[in-house]
Amino acid sequence: MRKEQTCPPPVRRAALYIRVSTEEQAKKGYSIPAQREDLEEYARRNGLVVAGVFIDEGKSARKKYTARPAFMQMLEGVKAGEIDVILFIKLDRWFRNIADYYEVQKILDAHNVAWKTTQEHYDTETTNGRLYINIRLSVAQDESDRDSDRIKFVFKNKVSRGEAIFGNPPLGLKVENKHIVPDPETAPIVQELFRHYEIHRSINRAAREVGEQFNRVLWLDGTRKMLANPLYKGVYRDNPNYCEPLIPPDEFDRVQELLKERSIRHNQSGRIYLFSGLLICTECGRRMSGRYCVTKRKKNNWEYHLYRCPTAMHYHRCPHRKEVNEEKLEAWLLEHIQTELDAYQMQWESSAAAPERPKVDRAAILRKLEKLKELYIGDYITLEEYQADYKKYREKLDEEEPKVKRPDFERLRGCLGADLPTAYSAMPPIQRRDFWHSIVKEIRLNKENEPKIIFCL
Repeated sequence: MRKEQTCPPPVRRAALYIRVSTEEQAKKGYSIPAQREDLEEYARRNGLVVAGVFIDEGKSARKKYTARPAFMQMLEGVKAGEIDVILFIKLDRWFRNIADYYEVQKILDAHNVAWKTTQEHYDTETTNGRLYINIRLSVAQDESDRDSDRIKFVFKNKVSRGEAIFGNPPLGLKVENKHIVPDPETAPIVQELFRHYEIHRSINRAAREVGEQFNRVLWLDGTRKMLANPLYKGVYRDNPNYCEPLIPPDEFDRVQELLKERSIRHNQSGRIYLFSGLLICTECGRRMSGRYCVTKRKKNNWEYHLYRCPTAMHYHRCPHRKEVNEEKLEAWLLEHIQTELDAYQMQWESSAAAPERPKVDRAAILRKLEKLKELYIGDYITLEEYQADYKKYREKLDEEEPKVKRPDFERLRGCLGADLPTAYSAMPPIQRRDFWHSIVKEIRLNKENEPKIIFCL
């Protein structure tokens, strides 16, 4: 009799998935070569063809799987029908999060792709097998959460003692004897950067001119981050006295207020608007925009600047339709700035004299929060008990009214000087603009163009 010919079974294509985090690679020996050797040996032993090796180095399984580039590349291969089975050594190389596991499993099921571990045995076809996977993933997630809590607890203690938990501090600072201290070589750059920005209110200009002064390239994005970094005033996380301030706290706080406002925009025409970014329409809250006009005076042309509410002029949705003349506003400010400052100081002191709310013992509550965390980490209380007590203590901290620092009125009076009109007349336009921006935070104008000054304090 003639024997029937049988077709050989199709060769299955295997994707080898390898993941290590720095800590695991060092402590547990889950190195990339060791994992790869184990997976390749398994593929050879079981007649699998390696369709690709996908390696996520230094990636934690706690994070969303979408943050693992090699993993996402492998999923694209699954969707393209290029993979039949995925191999990895242990379940914790795959996931430590149940929700992510089932999200990816739906994709694998839709494309008939299986997965196998080389050092563990799992059965995904039975109810008991799926239950066992759930239990193992829950244990892995719990272990990961506990490790994270312990690490955060250690770091928090180090921060409370002022110890450095990073090795690359920002420009102007350095690590010395496990503490952050000013760097004598680069600290002047940062100090000049803050001083320059507070005067001129332009990050681009500060980065360029300070960089030229110290023969150093300061990138715009990096400069913006430096100006907003609280480490420069000695604050890090929950420790207000983490390190020696490189920038006085009052100066740093003034710069943060300036950063919240719109920086001065330099137009290409070269025209200088003295009050650009300062004028606010009180009717709609928009910043007023500047424009120039030219009129003939005898044989010469005379240019003057006007400010108007864009909501009123362009969209006709604001009743503030009057324009304000820059020269007239400038003259009014020079005449009334001293009396306006006196009134502003009197108003502030009257509000500061109001009865204070009862003080809260912040130090005692923070100690209780620390003890509460220790109880939770030690498994003496449940998560629900921890969250309830934590919320109660946080509410007590929030009850305390934040302390308001006394404004530096003396600094403002020093800027105004005894003979302001004479000194002001000698300034070029760009210095006049910088002068107003250094002492005035906002000038609010109603629809009758009556000004109200908010000072930079």
